[in-house]
Amino acid sequence: MTDADTVSQLKKIAEGREAEIFEYGDGRVLRLFRPGSSLEDARTQAAILQAAADAGVRVPAVHGVETVEGRHGIILERIDGDDLFEIVARSPWRLFSISSLTARLQADMHARTAPPALPSIRDSYRQRAVSRSGAPQELIDAALKILDRLPDGDRLLHGDFHPGNIMLGDQGPVVIDWTGAASGSPEADFARTMLIMRLGEPPSNLPLLIRFFALFARSLIIRTLNRTYRKHIAVDENLLRAWQLPTAVARLGDDIAEERDTLLDHIRELIARDAA
Repeated sequence: MTDADTVSQLKKIAEGREAEIFEYGDGRVLRLFRPGSSLEDARTQAAILQAAADAGVRVPAVHGVETVEGRHGIILERIDGDDLFEIVARSPWRLFSISSLTARLQADMHARTAPPALPSIRDSYRQRAVSRSGAPQELIDAALKILDRLPDGDRLLHGDFHPGNIMLGDQGPVVIDWTGAASGSPEADFARTMLIMRLGEPPSNLPLLIRFFALFARSLIIRTLNRTYRKHIAVDENLLRAWQLPTAVARLGDDIAEERDTLLDHIRELIARDAA
């Protein structure tokens, strides 16, 4: 195992909005969260990954929690491969097979019962809407009104499921980045996936080619995801529709500046639709 005193001693191999990934010895990486995350956050994420593994989903194995220069992280199995967005950007002819794989993996996950340790998606979204979204109060109130009448559900939900959070290597697909994992209705998780694919902005740290292709191909990916997912799991259309507004308001809590105006417009359109 690597014994690093400073972050500068580590070799960074990837990064996202919430964390950076560093080499950390043979067959392992350190997912080091950005400054501001607590040790308890890292321990919670390690427990969530283990819970997902216990439920039968292929995720990176957890090898412990580590702190470097006051930043906390999780020591994980190293998954050698590329995420599905990267694969499609390099090999566009694989768009349909990769989109279908994404949908099948999500449907398979939603067929599994969530471990009791996971929070409910209703509680998670309620916290995001009230505490973190920064949305105008009337939008928050509209989202909370719907959340109060939605069922809890007991399915395993990822909370941020899209092709960029699936790694494909020699051992098959591995689902990563379980920060928003919860229990609840599959329609809540699927609504978020559809929202991300329609309105989400690729992280600015991604190569320009991958960012451009993700935007260019999103309509094709959405159609394939939607069609394939519904082949593998029953969807309650009323429930899916109901989850759209709370999901969009909760997404504001992720504090992605480049999405905020588009999201606010989308939320107001949903409120107008539901009032019609």
